[in-house]
Amino acid sequence: MTFSVEKVRNDFPALKRERNGKPIIYCDSACMALKPKQVVDTLVGYYTEYTACAGRSPHMFSRETTKRCDESRVKVANFINAKDPSEVVWTRNTTEALNLGCGILELDGTETIIATSESHNSNIVKWMFLENAGKIKLKVLETPLDHPCEIELIEKAVNECESGKFLVSLAQVSNVTAAKIDVKEIAKIIHEREGYFLLDAAQSFPHMPVDVQDLGIDLMGVSMHKACGPTGMGFLWGKYHLLEKIKPLILGGETVSDVYIPDQIVMLPPPSKFEAGLQNYGGIIASGATIDYLSGLGMENIHKHEQRLSEVMLKGIAELGDKVSLLGPKDPKQRAALAAIDMKDINSHEVAILLDDMANIMLRSGYHCTHAFHHQLELDQGTLRPSWYLYNTVDEVKIFNEKLAEIIDVFS
Repeated sequence: MTFSVEKVRNDFPALKRERNGKPIIYCDSACMALKPKQVVDTLVGYYTEYTACAGRSPHMFSRETTKRCDESRVKVANFINAKDPSEVVWTRNTTEALNLGCGILELDGTETIIATSESHNSNIVKWMFLENAGKIKLKVLETPLDHPCEIELIEKAVNECESGKFLVSLAQVSNVTAAKIDVKEIAKIIHEREGYFLLDAAQSFPHMPVDVQDLGIDLMGVSMHKACGPTGMGFLWGKYHLLEKIKPLILGGETVSDVYIPDQIVMLPPPSKFEAGLQNYGGIIASGATIDYLSGLGMENIHKHEQRLSEVMLKGIAELGDKVSLLGPKDPKQRAALAAIDMKDINSHEVAILLDDMANIMLRSGYHCTHAFHHQLELDQGTLRPSWYLYNTVDEVKIFNEKLAEIIDVFS
């Protein structure tokens, strides 16, 4: 299967836009990926051709909605190599998935959650709230500037926990250092002590093959909007016997099979018991179209293309010398195609605005929802974060490198 970035770009209407007679360069995909017309058309199709609830009514529109929603769940399950589609629970995003996943614990104050300091707020703030409420004990392991948290440190923390009474919640790829962790090795360490492994796959699922059986994890959260999919859609994957143990966050319609007042509630099995109320049916169906799109390109092809983009970007950053600092590994093979750049004495927001004004280069600046890590590194002005995806070209990365160098020369 060949991968042609030129052909891919034709699928994204937003890339056809210009400003001041110049094309746009979108490199903020770690926050929000652009959407291909195949996904957009599927979403529009739901809203214009058969808008209805799934699973509630006997009419044609409802049957079509139900069928397409079921198909989407199967597509996601196959894509991540889940054992059964019922292991896939629809959520709004990774944040909701992680919040739901931690319900595998009793939350009685005797258990421990282990996280790392570069974690996204979605993977740290909830745990802090639970600790403050006396529900858990929290261990936050410090992540160094230039590589992931050491496995030895994770193993030490795991061994200090009571067997079977802890959960380790880590990102497969950091959204700020871009570092990749050794998921399989960490999973072995966790399971030797009968703990649970909750994986934040927000920055890995869109960019590389993710096989839940091969990784050996227990639970995983994903956002579709970072993978060319619709906004307001994500999912929690979990081993079925673990999903059976987790209590729903929200209760209501579609989570029960029967109710008798005053005290009898008959819950539905997973995944239904977690999917309360009217769902984002258009988003669910468009998520299936997203899986079709990514599968058609091939995740290995996408990963290889992004590795090349990363190599070019890192070469340009290295040429800036000590004028900037790169967070995370220097080897492109050890990281994803994004970079958090410490601009030293230059305000990252000002640089982002200048790049947008000068060359239509759209990227993110600030803390990237990793406030604690930036405070740890004393990066109070935040960092500049370009993040590349399957529709970006080597030429775009080179333009970014050139414009960034020009701005730094002006400020120096």
